Amino acid sequence: MRFLYRLRDRVRISSHSVCKIPNVLRVFINRLGEVIFARPLTLINAVVLCLIMASPGAGFADTGSAKAQLELSIEQILTVLRDPAFKAEGRQTAKREKIRQIARQRFDYRKMSQLSLGKHWKKRSDTEKDEFTDLFGTLLEDTYMAKIENYTDEDVVFLKERVQKKKAQVNTKIITDSVEIPINYRLYRKSEDTWMIYDMVIEGVSMIGNYRSQFGQMLERGSFQSLVEKLREKKE
Repeated sequence: MRFLYRLRDRVRISSHSVCKIPNVLRVFINRLGEVIFARPLTLINAVVLCLIMASPGAGFADTGSAKAQLELSIEQILTVLRDPAFKAEGRQTAKREKIRQIARQRFDYRKMSQLSLGKHWKKRSDTEKDEFTDLFGTLLEDTYMAKIENYTDEDVVFLKERVQKKKAQVNTKIITDSVEIPINYRLYRKSEDTWMIYDMVIEGVSMIGNYRSQFGQMLERGSFQSLVEKLREKKE
């Protein structure tokens, strides 16, 4: 009980966040508000309940949509980037490793590797595919972190979500004092309750499409092994 009141008193509401309560839960929540807080549900108490229901493992959380899952992952990444403990000297490696752990739960690097190689993917052995996925995944992580690290103190706004069968696109933008940076995420439904990112469109440019063009040109002029060597150099 004390925890709920402390959480209620400390909660802060972002101007870009919306907590939606399903209609079927309204009666239940109002009743729960009376039981827990001994009075009708107020706005702040509703926010507290939304936070509880949105926490990991909560049965009432709207975590099934691509937008909801993407927003959760990005907020986790931004929390790490904004954490003062990770800004201290010598904490850069630990910060990046924490971000990688979060990113690997939402980015499908094998799918992205396959798409970036296009027709050349089928020609590769399982061992070659595994190594390429590891190297290319690291490159994607570094590219993404380099982009988002520049805007850790800015607002990230989640816009519309477009879903077509098992694919979705979630549009976002980073708002700075002088410019808005659009980053659109393309996801596919990997399982019934999991959406994974397979591409990002940053300022109108598809990241995977850009790499597919680069890799295609490199493979026309040279070998797959030379491409892997270049990725190894970037990782080092």
